[in-house]
Amino acid sequence: MKIIDCEFHYYLPEMMDYLSTRNEAMRYYPETKVLEVRDKVFARFDGVTNEYPVIDELLNFGAERVAIMDKNGIDVSVLSSSPALEELPKEQAVAFAKKSNDAVAEIMKKYPGRFLGAAVLPTPYVDEAIKELERCINELGFEYWHTHSNYKTEHLYEEKYLPLLAKAEELGCAVYVHPQASDDADMKNMGYVYSSPGLGFGLDAMKTSLRLILNGTFDKFPKLRMILGHLGEYFPFILERVDNRFEWIRDDEVKMKHSVSYYFKNKNVVVTTSGNMSKLAFECTKKALGIDSIIFASDYPYECLSAMMKYMDSLELTDEEKEKVFHLNAEKYILRK
Repeated sequence: MKIIDCEFHYYLPEMMDYLSTRNEAMRYYPETKVLEVRDKVFARFDGVTNEYPVIDELLNFGAERVAIMDKNGIDVSVLSSSPALEELPKEQAVAFAKKSNDAVAEIMKKYPGRFLGAAVLPTPYVDEAIKELERCINELGFEYWHTHSNYKTEHLYEEKYLPLLAKAEELGCAVYVHPQASDDADMKNMGYVYSSPGLGFGLDAMKTSLRLILNGTFDKFPKLRMILGHLGEYFPFILERVDNRFEWIRDDEVKMKHSVSYYFKNKNVVVTTSGNMSKLAFECTKKALGIDSIIFASDYPYECLSAMMKYMDSLELTDEEKEKVFHLNAEKYILRK
C-alpha cells in the first residue's frame, strides 16, 4: 500500500548557524543542542528515544532520511520546515526562505519520487511571502504551504494576511497551520513542555484556526483548504459544543456564514495524524469528522517513526480506510499533482 507522510520536518543547517549567533530567541546552542524558542524557554533536541537524535535528523538532507523511510515503509515524505524562520528580521527571513525551499527542491531532484515540498515563507512580510509562494508552487513544484500558528506576536488570522491567503487559494495551495510555542506570559512561565507540545501547541493552533473560521476566511476564499495536525488539535472533541454555543449566543464579532462544523464537512479543514498516537483520539476524530478528513503524517523526527507506524497498524481500519488515510485523502485534498 502506498504511504505518503505529510509532515517530515527539517531545519536548514545554514539557518541554524545563524540562530547560534543571535542574542535573543529564537536562538540555537549547538554545543548542547538546545533551542531557545521563547525568552528563557528552552527545547532540548538531543533526543534519546528516536532512531536518530532529533537535531541531527532535522539538519539531515542525506541518504539517512531515505533509509529511515525505507525501514518504516514510507514511500513519499513531504518536507516541512520547523519553526523559527517566520520570526526572523526581514532580510534573514527572505534569504533563508529561499535557501530552505531551494534545498528541498534539490533533495526532490536527488531522490525522484521520494520527497515532496511544503513551502516555508517569510510570512510576516506579506509581499515577499507572496512572491516566494508563487515561486515554490509554479517553479519548484511544491505541494502546499507550511506555516505556524503564531509569528511570536502576530497570527495568520489578522487582516494583513488576507492577500497571502487569497494567493494561496488562487494557486490551489493548501495551508498547513502547524503549532508554535505561545508567547503568552502565563504559558512561558511553566516552561517548554507546558507552553509548547504538552499544552500550548494545541491551544495556539486552535486559537489561530478557529479565528480564521470565525472571521469568515473560508467564505471569502471558499476553495482554500487548511490542514491541522495532531488529529485536528482539540476540534473533534469540542466541535459539537462550539457549534452549539455560537448558534445559541449572539456574537457580533463572528463573521462566518455557516456553523464551524460546516467548514470541516466542506473540507475547508482537514486533519493529519501527526504527533498523536491515541487510539481513542483517532476514533473520536473518525466519528466527528469522517475517515475522508484524516491524512497520515508522522511528525518525524519529533515523533518516533517506527512507533507511529506501529500505532497506525494497531488501528482497526478496513483496507479501504487505510488507502484513504495513507494516500488517497492526501492526493485528493492537499497534494496538487
